[in-house]
Amino acid sequence: MAANEHDRVDPLLGGGVLSERLRVSHDGYPAPVRLEEAPQRAPSDVKLGPATQIEIDSGQVSFLVPFAGTWPNEYWLRAFRQAHSAWPAHLVEPRLDEGRGVQVGPLPAHQLEEHVQTLKDRVTAANRSYADEIEPELRRQREEALRLEEEERRLHADVESKLKLLLG
Repeated sequence: MAANEHDRVDPLLGGGVLSERLRVSHDGYPAPVRLEEAPQRAPSDVKLGPATQIEIDSGQVSFLVPFAGTWPNEYWLRAFRQAHSAWPAHLVEPRLDEGRGVQVGPLPAHQLEEHVQTLKDRVTAANRSYADEIEPELRRQREEALRLEEEERRLHADVESKLKLLLG
């Protein structure tokens, strides 16, 4: 396997596999590093919390809708943005307020229910997209990285063993 295959940057992983392996052991050889799967809350569980910071001005409503629990990961947010790209033109488009939630409005008070339902539908679509498309690809990439890492570890042990036999 060519070294540059390990050095590619994958947009879903967020960095090169080689950068994860640059730790050097005591004998100067790169030590095999096991890629840890970061414990993540299942993004398919992303739900909207209760509205906060509600403001009403001249019949126009604005509010913040935080995500229930922790902030969704970057992959789920990507799915949300893609689902969000189909936002109906007659509705006021909500905005992600990084680390806080989704900022909605100002919108006419009489359209509140339609806006909220459409927002909930977009969260559901992002959950479905994440579960059906993104997570399986991330899992495949993690498994492939672990397989390559194990292959490298076996090769390293084989080469080390042969060098001990040949050179003492």
